[in-house]
Amino acid sequence: MKKRVMRPIAAIIAVILFATVLAGCNNDRNNANDPGRTADTPEFVFVPEHITLPDDIRSMDNLSYANGRLYFSSWHFSEEDRISRSSIFTMDLDGTNLRELPNYSQPAPPEGATGEDVSGSVNINGLHIDGDGNLWVVESGSFWGMNLPEDFDGEEWERWEYQYEIGSVMMLRKLDNTGAEILSVDISEIANEPHFFLRTFNIDGDGNIYVAADSAIYVLNSDGRMQFRLEVENWIDQLIRMPDGSIAFSGWMGTGRGLRKIDFAAREFGEIIEVPVNARGIFTGSGEYSVIFDDGIGLSGIETETGETVRLLSWIGSDVAGEGMESVVVLPDGRVLVTSRTWNRVTGESRFEIIILTQVPYDSLPPRTTITMATVGLDSQLRNAVVNFNRTNPSYRIQVNDFSEFNTQDDWTAGFTRLTTELIAGRVPDILNVSSMMPFQQYVARGLLVDLYPFIDADPAFNRGDFIESVFRATEVDGGLYQIFPSFSISTLVGNPAVLGAGMGWNMSEFRAVLNANPQADMPMGFGFDRNSFLTQFIMMSMNEYVDWAAGETHFDSDEFIQLLEFAYTFPDEIDWANMDWDDFIEAPELIADGRQLMMTTWVNDFQRIQLDRAIFGGEIVFKGVPTEGRDGHTLQTGTGLAITSRAVDPDGAWAFLRTILTEEWQRENVQWDFPTNRAVFDERVEEAMTPEYFIDEDGNEVEIARWGTGMGSVMVNVYSATQQDVDQIMALIDAVSGTSGHNESLMNIITEGAADFFSGRRTAQDAARVIQSRASIFIAEQT
Repeated sequence: MKKRVMRPIAAIIAVILFATVLAGCNNDRNNANDPGRTADTPEFVFVPEHITLPDDIRSMDNLSYANGRLYFSSWHFSEEDRISRSSIFTMDLDGTNLRELPNYSQPAPPEGATGEDVSGSVNINGLHIDGDGNLWVVESGSFWGMNLPEDFDGEEWERWEYQYEIGSVMMLRKLDNTGAEILSVDISEIANEPHFFLRTFNIDGDGNIYVAADSAIYVLNSDGRMQFRLEVENWIDQLIRMPDGSIAFSGWMGTGRGLRKIDFAAREFGEIIEVPVNARGIFTGSGEYSVIFDDGIGLSGIETETGETVRLLSWIGSDVAGEGMESVVVLPDGRVLVTSRTWNRVTGESRFEIIILTQVPYDSLPPRTTITMATVGLDSQLRNAVVNFNRTNPSYRIQVNDFSEFNTQDDWTAGFTRLTTELIAGRVPDILNVSSMMPFQQYVARGLLVDLYPFIDADPAFNRGDFIESVFRATEVDGGLYQIFPSFSISTLVGNPAVLGAGMGWNMSEFRAVLNANPQADMPMGFGFDRNSFLTQFIMMSMNEYVDWAAGETHFDSDEFIQLLEFAYTFPDEIDWANMDWDDFIEAPELIADGRQLMMTTWVNDFQRIQLDRAIFGGEIVFKGVPTEGRDGHTLQTGTGLAITSRAVDPDGAWAFLRTILTEEWQRENVQWDFPTNRAVFDERVEEAMTPEYFIDEDGNEVEIARWGTGMGSVMVNVYSATQQDVDQIMALIDAVSGTSGHNESLMNIITEGAADFFSGRRTAQDAARVIQSRASIFIAEQT
C-alpha cells in the first residue's frame, strides 16, 4: 500500500494491518529465516474484548448499529402453537442493558392460519436504521394447514401427505425505537409477482428503500411508494450502502464478482467495482475504502481511488476464530465489532458473543514469544485451537501464515507454490500444517521436520499408550513420528469374503487371481473409473509400497507395479462425463448383485458404517485393502496434521501448541466425524457406539431405536448400535493399517506420464515401468 495521509478510520484500520501480526509478541528473531516477522513495532495495537450473550439468545441476526446501541433480531420456537416467532432486541455495545423492544409484534398471519393443525412462521429477513433512528424491517413467512382424515392412525411422517398451503406474508415496515409500527407496505403487491423471493434490502442516505429479489431491485421512497425497478442479468447477493450514501448491489457481473452502484436520480445502474471471488461478506467501507469484505482469513478493503485490495486485519491475529461470524461493523470511533457463534461440534451446543477490537498502546501488552505456523488453508477446528491458545497462553502466541490467500480462481494451487518457494528460500516456520496436498514424506526426507516422540515422552501429561499407537505407527518414517493429528479414518477395499477370500489383505497375484476367476466382472471396482483415476487412487493408497523415502529408494520396476499398470489398462481411456447418459449409470449394489462388481473403496471412520457395507454385499464383508506384497494395503487418512520444523527457534513453544489437539478435552469437543487419536476419547466412542437406545412399543416390548438411516442405490439400511463383532472387525482393521495416503504432485506426474506411454501403445508395461523407475529414483535422490 502506498504511503498517504489517511482519514481517521483508514488510519485506524491500517494500524490493525500491522498490529495483528505483532500484538503481544516478542520480536527478537527478526531475520531472513523468520517469515512474517518485522522489526517495526507499532505504537498501537488492537486487542479483542469478548462479551458472551445470555444462553436464551438463540440467534443474533440482522445486526445494526445506531446512536451507541446495537439492534438485532432473534427467534424462538413455541411448542404450544408450533410457530417460530422473531423478536427485536437492543443493547449497549458492552452487552449491558439488553432488552426486547416492547411494542414490536409480528404481522398478522394470512386468514385461516390459526389453529392446532396449522404450522408456519414469520421471520425478520432484514433490519436497518434510517437517519432519524427509525427501524425498517422486512418480514416474510409461509403457513400450512393439515387436513387429516378423522380416522387417521398412520405414522407421524405420513401426516405430511395431507398438508396444504394456506398463504404467505411479506411486509416492509417502519418502526419507532420501541418497535411500534409507523408504516406498513405489502412488498408482494409492489412486486406484483406470484413467486416473489426476497433476498435483501437496504436504505440509502436520503432514506430511500431498496428491496432485492432474485434478479430485480425495487426502489421505494421513504414513504414506501414505488419509484422504479431495475433488472439484473444474473442474481443479487447483497445490497451495500456505500460511504457516499448510495446503494450498490453485489453479484455476478459476467466476468466475475462485483459491485454496481444504483443511480437514484438517473434511475439506472452506475459504475462497477470489481470484488475478489473469495469475498464472502461485504460491508460498508469508510475513508479511502469503498467497501470492506471478509474473505475468511480476515478483513480487507478495496481502495476507492485505485480499486486495489488491501489486507486490513487477520481474524486469527486478532484472536477471533472467524468461524460462525455473522456481522461486522466498523464503529465511528474506529473500533471493529463482530458477532460470532461458537459451538461444541459433538454436543451441538452453541453460544453467541460480541467481539470488540479496541486500540491500545503496544507497550501496555505483556511480551510473548511468537511461534509461526505455515499452512495452505485452515479448517475451523484448527483455527479455533489457535485462537484459544493465543487467548490463554501467557508465554507464546501462534502467528498463522495462511498461504491459501494467494490462491486464485485460475490457480487453486498458487498458495502451495508460494509456500514451497518460501521453504526453498530458507524462510521456514516453527510449525507446518502437513495436511492436504503437502508432500509430508519429502519434507521428512529433507530433514525439514523433527521427531515428535521425544516431546510426547517428555510431556508429564502424556505417554505413548495414551494414543492409538498403531495409527501413529502408520505415519512413522524410519521409526520417528513426524506429525501428530487429532483424528483419522481408514480407506480400504471391501468385498464379500466368499468372492475375495476370507483373510484381510492380499498381494497382486492373489488380486489378479480373483479377477481371473470372475470374468463376468466387467466393472470389478465399480462404475466411473478410467485408467488414470484408477491408477492415481491405487498409487496414493499404496505409495509406501513403491517409495521408501527414508532409504531414498523406489520400486516401480517390480512385478507388482507392472501388473498394476496392466490392470489399469483394462479400464476405459477416459469417461466423457459432460456427455454421459446418466440413465446408464448403475449403483454399486446392482452391479454387485449381478456379479459385475467385486469390490469397492470404503472409508471407515465410525463403528456403524460397516452395517451399510454388509448390506451392499449381501452378507459378511472382508477388508482387503489394495494389493501389496506385505498384504497390508489399508491406508490411513489423517485429519489435521501438524509438524515442528527443524528450524524452529523455540521447539518447546511449538509443542506447547501441538499438544493441545491431543488432549482429551480438545478431542472430546472437536472430533466429530472421524476416530479420535486420544485413547480415552476413542474408548468413550466405542462405548457410545455399542450402547443401544430403546423405546417401549404399544405391546410393552422394548425395541431398539435406529441411530439413523443411510443407503446406496437400492440398498437402504437402518443403522443401530454397533455389535461386538462390528467393533472387533474395525479394531483389527485399525491395527492392520500400514501407511498414509501419499500425495506428491511431481512424483504422480512422473507416474502418470510414464503410464501414458504404455496406455497409448508406445511402450510395453515393462518398458514403461523401467522409465518410471529411472525418473522416480532420480527425483527421490534429489529430494533426499
